[in-house]
Amino acid sequence: MYIISNNVSDDEVPKVIEEVKSYIESSGGAIEKHEELGKKKLAYPIKKARNAFYVLDNFTVAADKVGEIEHRIRTSQNIIRHLVANMDEALARMEKDKAVRAKMKPRRPPVAEAKPEVRRSPKNEGVGKISIDLDAEIEKALDSKDLK
Repeated sequence: MYIISNNVSDDEVPKVIEEVKSYIESSGGAIEKHEELGKKKLAYPIKKARNAFYVLDNFTVAADKVGEIEHRIRTSQNIIRHLVANMDEALARMEKDKAVRAKMKPRRPPVAEAKPEVRRSPKNEGVGKISIDLDAEIEKALDSKDLK
């Protein structure tokens, strides 16, 4: 994945993308998947830029050529951030983590379902309720010295 600076005009973005593709292909690599994620707002300013163009490339290349590709991307003036990750290792780690999580016991007990509302019988309806004349209480509060 790499991020193209906002200083590059929208017309020049395809040229930068082709440049990176040529880096990969000249090193003997093959691009398996190419995604242009578009212009997005950055989480924090990078080189005084607030927005940038995100591109994701999945490619295969010999292990000894990765450093060369990364060096070319790093020295490009138009690319402000990049990340090269070995997906085989990442996928293997994800599978291992998934297996470990499956063996672990859940920390919290499952959430109990909501209990149905209990209705009271009509003979107990008036017992235990307090009735207040709300209008009288409001008038009393408005007439108090605290508001004047």
